[in-house]
Amino acid sequence: MKVLFVFTGGTIGSFSDESFLHIEKERPYKLIEAYRNKCGIDYDLDTVNPVSVFSENSTGEIISAIVSEVCKNTDKGYDGIIITHGTDTLQYTSAALSYCMGLCSVPVCLVSSDFPIEDSRSNAFDNLNCALEFIREGLGKGVFAVYKNTGSETTDVHRASRLLAHQAYSSALYSTLDRVYGRFGLDGRFIKNEEFSEKDDETAPFGIISLDETCKSVVRIIPYPGIVYPAISDNVRYIVHESFHSGTINMVSNESIRFFEAMHERNIKVFVTGAPDGSDYDTVKKYDDLHIVRAGNITPISLYMKLWLSDSLHIPASDIIKLSLGGDIIV
Repeated sequence: MKVLFVFTGGTIGSFSDESFLHIEKERPYKLIEAYRNKCGIDYDLDTVNPVSVFSENSTGEIISAIVSEVCKNTDKGYDGIIITHGTDTLQYTSAALSYCMGLCSVPVCLVSSDFPIEDSRSNAFDNLNCALEFIREGLGKGVFAVYKNTGSETTDVHRASRLLAHQAYSSALYSTLDRVYGRFGLDGRFIKNEEFSEKDDETAPFGIISLDETCKSVVRIIPYPGIVYPAISDNVRYIVHESFHSGTINMVSNESIRFFEAMHERNIKVFVTGAPDGSDYDTVKKYDDLHIVRAGNITPISLYMKLWLSDSLHIPASDIIKLSLGGDIIV
């Protein structure tokens, strides 16, 4: 087996001086050495280090650098690619890779850690070991995130395009509707989730991309009681509006109605997440009246990245938004 390691920084590539976490240039390679000492290495490996940042500092340029490095190495004879990444923005890079690579034949696994590798609480070795075993056994194609939540007896393998945002104060990773791709048990055996399903790519992957540092064309909005909608600049083309768990948002307040009418007049498309077709709440039925598009079973983060990427490539959202790519749409 031959594996490419793509080091990008994050806690898994950091050390602690008892006060703060820091990243050092040689740190990623110490992960390999520590893993060698703990588990042994019986495969060939190469390493690249396109960026070294804590993932909370991620930008469009950083995501582009990671994606480009991975894309240009998929035809180099590797059995799989492992990306070490920080947990804070793992979902964003995961989604970008999913859209740029699709369900590619080379498995790509993102791994991270909740604590530095020297900390006894760290899940780094569990995550890395399961990612390597996933590649060795040829258990899937496309992009995945491999992560063991604190207190869990299993290490989950997530389809990378289906990751939800972190809950406050938690590094735990979850997939939409908790439909992970599969799980490694304590015995090291992989069990595929029988409830997991996905379509083949319905549109071509984006390939190598070049995002600007910031996203000026897409705005994300989270609902809450008493919401006051923000001023929207002329650069904005799309709005990703999250919903409450039932797929609903306030559709009766004057504030909401004025906002959605103004967006329609300005030809700014509003997409609402969490409200799949067939939702039966009365408020959901009002979306059509205000020209709000139900985005279907796609996570808010993935929708945001799909719109940002497609807009950077001048692909109209209407052409790709409901087409499955990288397994992003739950079926």
